[in-house]
Amino acid sequence: KTRQTVTKISYNTLLQQLRTSKALATDKEVLTHVTKDNFLAYFSLNGSATYDQNTGIVTITPDEYNKVGNFSLKSKIDMNTSFTLTGKVNLGSNPNGADGIGFAFHNGNTTDIGNAGGNLGIGGLQNALGFKLDTWSNGYQAPQSDKDGSQIDSTNSNDFGWNGDSMNAPYGTLVDTENEEVATKDGIKVQRWWAKDVDGTSQALSKSDVNGQFHDFTVDYDGDTKTLTIKYTQTSGKILTWTTTVSNSNQAMAMIVSASTGGAKNLQQFEIMSFDFKQAATVNVKYVDTKGNQIAQGEVTYPNGANVNGTYTTGQLEIPNYKFVRMDDGTATGAKSLPATGTLTKAGDNGTVIYVYAPAYTQTSKTVSETIKYIDQDGKEVAIGYTADPITFVSVTNPVDNTTTTYYSTKAKTATLDDNGVPTEAGWTKGDSTDFADVVNPEVDGYKVISNDAPNSDLTSVAVQTVYTNSSDLDFTVVYAKNAPTITTESKTINETIHYVYKDGTTAHDDYVAKPVEFTRQVSTDAVTGEKTYGSWSADQSFAAVTSPVIKGYTPDQAEIGAQTVSGDSSDLDFTVVYTKDAPTKPVNPIQPTTPAKPVNPSQPATPAKPVNPSQPATPTKPVQAGQAAATNFVDQRLPQTGETDQQHMTLSGLLLLAMSSLLGLFGMTKRQRKE
Repeated sequence: KTRQTVTKISYNTLLQQLRTSKALATDKEVLTHVTKDNFLAYFSLNGSATYDQNTGIVTITPDEYNKVGNFSLKSKIDMNTSFTLTGKVNLGSNPNGADGIGFAFHNGNTTDIGNAGGNLGIGGLQNALGFKLDTWSNGYQAPQSDKDGSQIDSTNSNDFGWNGDSMNAPYGTLVDTENEEVATKDGIKVQRWWAKDVDGTSQALSKSDVNGQFHDFTVDYDGDTKTLTIKYTQTSGKILTWTTTVSNSNQAMAMIVSASTGGAKNLQQFEIMSFDFKQAATVNVKYVDTKGNQIAQGEVTYPNGANVNGTYTTGQLEIPNYKFVRMDDGTATGAKSLPATGTLTKAGDNGTVIYVYAPAYTQTSKTVSETIKYIDQDGKEVAIGYTADPITFVSVTNPVDNTTTTYYSTKAKTATLDDNGVPTEAGWTKGDSTDFADVVNPEVDGYKVISNDAPNSDLTSVAVQTVYTNSSDLDFTVVYAKNAPTITTESKTINETIHYVYKDGTTAHDDYVAKPVEFTRQVSTDAVTGEKTYGSWSADQSFAAVTSPVIKGYTPDQAEIGAQTVSGDSSDLDFTVVYTKDAPTKPVNPIQPTTPAKPVNPSQPATPAKPVNPSQPATPTKPVQAGQAAATNFVDQRLPQTGETDQQHMTLSGLLLLAMSSLLGLFGMTKRQRKE
């Protein structure tokens, strides 16, 4: 009789097993199965990586120097579901080659690429859990750049830096990354997702493992226990195993396989056999600048799990030296951003949330002015000063790369910067220097320029002046001096005129006009004010004395106008001589004639008439003019006698003179009577 073995199991245990079996069945129904035939539908190639679909071999790096390549899963793995990756690796044929192959699972974007070189594509990935087959020994390398790690190109391992290996190559080990502040070679602390070998997990490989052959390689993950197991088969047939636990917080993880070469090289390949996993419903999130360059790394959270119809949330980051400007409308990366939060509509990649940031540009401004004063030698302004339109410089500093760009304007005084740090107002020109234009010195009546303190300038203008952001205000002075005064000669004529008039003002005689005398002097005329300064007149001159003319019956009030001395300051001389009529005189009785001497009897004289007795003259009825009397007397005279010749001659001469005087007197009286 056959003995039967009975196994007892509780109802609850059975129910749990049934539930687990159902879950496993459900998982299998949704697992994605990847082979060499559909490999490119689920993986993307980057860098130097190439794929041969016939063989299922990915050549991550050719046997060439300084190559970086990788292939990454296009969607994230649901870490609540088990998965298995089966393949083979070829580390190359040069035991002294570099660098090896790294495998990483991380919770960053499916497009994220780790840093190459000593990091083997794992350093730089967020919260990465990785594994590497390292064929090149690396010591510690401090970062050479002070940029955030997310801003460093994945191929620039020197700027990123790397941690030292935990043992000599070749070896295999688990690796993880932590967000750390690492000191650069200059001692500056910088952010890095720093990759380190996980303590106690390093296992040596044999140089014979780097033999140009493919070695079996598997990655198994248990979604229930969160256990990750990695196996590598050495040339000797020995299987090396590494096991670790994945944190429950990692609901969905991206996967990437990387390799690189540098100064040493090797052909490094991975052959895909199969990969079975469940695609999580996820989105990527990127933080980029206005040109689409990654500037930070962020995470997406899935409140209800990374499942279809679940939700996702993302958020802005405070990124040093940057400011958030917008969600990408396609102008930064070429793709339009998903909303910051939303619903997952399908398994796999649902798109990317893209936050766009611009550098938090800072600006400093400086205004430079130019003024010109126009003064005389005493400092007095002779023309209105000149003030140019001031030039304002704005220096815009990009805090990301510490570059400064300068703009200038003669119109705008302040600048509003756009997302690229460029002033938005009209009138700004890029440049760190510009010119004040040439300024012609103004013409000032009566003045001439004698000095100009502006550089490179002459007496005609203030030359073009070039100014810079560090220039001081320009203050120039143009000095003027008065022109020499105008010297002229002034002439002046002095006249002397004498008028001869009667008391009633009528002309008694023609005016006397002396020959004019002329004086000269110098006149200095100020070139600016026109003010005249007079010199002394030439030497004094004189007019000669002038005797007043004789007018019969009249007496002048001035018998003579005396000599007159005049100067250039004198006025014309004008004199008037007034004639007054003489008073009438009493007639003079004629003189009793002298008895002539007895004339000399001629030899035969005629008997003369009896002479009138002069002692008894007839009394005239009216006064007789002297001339008439003289004439009369002159007629009545007897002829001289012998012996009386001389006496007679004398008597006759006297009578003739007396007669002439009488006639002249009579003529004058007649003229006065007519005037009266």
